[in-house]
Amino acid sequence: MHLGKNFPALLTAVAIAFGLGCRKSEPPPPPSVVEVSPDTIARVHWLGKGRLDLEADAYYLSRVWSLPETARLQAQTFDRFSTGAWRFLLGEAAAAQIPAAVLRPLLDDLAREEVYLEVRVPTNAKPSQACFAIHVPALRAGIWETNLAIASELLTGSLAVAEPARHGWTIQRTNAPNTISLTRIGEWTVVGIGPEKNPLFAEITARILRDAAPLAGSPTNFWLEADLDPARLAGVLGRAATLPKNMPRVSFNVTGDGGNVIVHGQLTFGEPLPIQLEPWHIPLDLIHEPLIGFTAVRGIQPWLASWKTWSDLQIGAPPDQLYLWALEGSSFQTYLAVPLPDAGHQVSGLTDVLLQKGNPWLASRGYISLDRASDSNGATWGNLPTIRPFIKSAGVGADGWLFAGLLPDTGVADRRPPPAGMIQDILSRTNLVYYDWEITGPRVTSGLELGQTARQILRQAQMSLDSASLNWLGVLVPRLGTSATIVSLTAPNQLAFARKSTLGFTALELHLLADWLESPQFPCGLHSMLAQPGN
Repeated sequence: MHLGKNFPALLTAVAIAFGLGCRKSEPPPPPSVVEVSPDTIARVHWLGKGRLDLEADAYYLSRVWSLPETARLQAQTFDRFSTGAWRFLLGEAAAAQIPAAVLRPLLDDLAREEVYLEVRVPTNAKPSQACFAIHVPALRAGIWETNLAIASELLTGSLAVAEPARHGWTIQRTNAPNTISLTRIGEWTVVGIGPEKNPLFAEITARILRDAAPLAGSPTNFWLEADLDPARLAGVLGRAATLPKNMPRVSFNVTGDGGNVIVHGQLTFGEPLPIQLEPWHIPLDLIHEPLIGFTAVRGIQPWLASWKTWSDLQIGAPPDQLYLWALEGSSFQTYLAVPLPDAGHQVSGLTDVLLQKGNPWLASRGYISLDRASDSNGATWGNLPTIRPFIKSAGVGADGWLFAGLLPDTGVADRRPPPAGMIQDILSRTNLVYYDWEITGPRVTSGLELGQTARQILRQAQMSLDSASLNWLGVLVPRLGTSATIVSLTAPNQLAFARKSTLGFTALELHLLADWLESPQFPCGLHSMLAQPGN
């Protein structure tokens, strides 16, 4: 197994994984995890916004969720998802059969009410089983019963047969899934999909009858908890080919402390990861205050070595660590450094490659060329005072670095070192793989400018400043505090992650979320993947 096949999945999981909160802070220990059947490939329990509004530990999240801009974005998203979900799962032809009004009213309940979903694929080759349960009042239960019957009939071509004794209906068919059933138990509406005798459906309904809840009793107070096997789940949905190989199993839980969202989880791979945790080599001579963001990652050498683009550069062995940071002030004061044993030689070789191969590519697309830097062995691009990307070497010998940024760092005279507490926090964690800290509000602001500039340079469609997503980001800025995330190697094949942050997302993740929510093909694609007309 190669890290190259797992690293995109790792970073994706980290991006949605969430975690800590100040420059040096220890997250609370993760609560105990509910036991999961080995046949379970997906299990999700959502407490519901209605419950969160009553929870003291969700006070600030509930306030942000109740903002008018949040409500507008949620309504737009649900409107689009009511048709886009069917298109994503079933294709354009099948989706066209289902009116948007069938799914749309149910989405509000999914956000507001308590929900439980479980999918099992037995190892003894028996049919897959799924069960979904939602806690809704009687007035809403009728809508669920009617609308799900309409959708199921349109999708299967079979009629739903009413079962008054069970307050629901059943669809029987010859093809898998053989049976789709809906029943009402107390205040829960339960749907089972699978064989005629669905053990999971029987288990969940029996549990509700006994405990008035679909989830076994637990001492935890999670808002959201999930355990997912993406590879096996994609196989059930017929989309296994769309995922990277060797995807890890992902489990996480979300709770809070009143002012922050706290997330813990783990990624479990099928085989040991080829990560060697070399001592941290932080570029202390390059990083300085006033920082608004800092990221450190190590163990990336196997991934870079298997990456064809790096091999094609032919400039030497790849680095094992990467550091990113951003300074208060200009949005373009964003920098990158990687330690290299012979940085001067490797950066000179990289500069030659960029000039020889990069400039023809840039010229063919109407861009200005890269220039060899007059004051270093690197290169610069552009001629604007506000943004001037550069790459060069820094330091000497074993302390050499490849140093790059979007704007030259001229604040040398009054340079203040990075906070000692943050540096010590990183160095003290022996199994730490990834560390990220930021002041999220300013990073959202700078990210917007960086994103719009990048779209302009790449000739992609600009995001409308009046879009629901960007209006939402705008009102979030003064409401967002710090975010910190750590990822640790806890076993040869396992990574654990934790985050403490205002909303559970970093600035970058919030921008990606906004970009995704504005995609014309939502829930597929990104807004920024569309070129402007005529380009």
